[in-house]
Amino acid sequence: MPNFSDLKFIDLFCGIGGFHVALKRLGAQCVVACDTDKRCREVYQANFGIVPETDVRELNPGEMPDFDIICGGFPCQPFSNAGKKLTLDDDRGLLFDEIIRLAVAKRPKFMFLENVKHILKVGGGEVFEYIRGKLAHSGYNLQIFRMSPHEYGVPQQRERIYFACVRNDIY
Repeated sequence: MPNFSDLKFIDLFCGIGGFHVALKRLGAQCVVACDTDKRCREVYQANFGIVPETDVRELNPGEMPDFDIICGGFPCQPFSNAGKKLTLDDDRGLLFDEIIRLAVAKRPKFMFLENVKHILKVGGGEVFEYIRGKLAHSGYNLQIFRMSPHEYGVPQQRERIYFACVRNDIY
């Protein structure tokens, strides 16, 4: 297994730390976390000793340490089949742009992002094309993976799309 101990990551839309657990087990170090939900921030702090920032829109890349990875499960409500499907007309749908803003400013090597499976087809596919276009324009190669916990022995069917993004110059 490769050595991840030199890698640093930021955990956006961190929730209670799913990405953090995985990357920490590999040896990576979290340097910034962020989530709007107060209770999630409390759990994250209790679990990892990091106080998450409250609003991704207020993160200043000039004041952030350098990092190699952005991870985050950006808000799914605008894209979910169970929601109103307001897509990019919902302010939460545009929070993906905050990931891009930080990626353009800091140029991390990788991004690992997650969202609901419906993101591929909501709005007639326009949302996925928007995401793909933003990543390409920002200099990242995109691969998507469809996964669900039930495929790994967990008794829950919760299909998700994972976006694995690698900076073009190292892809």
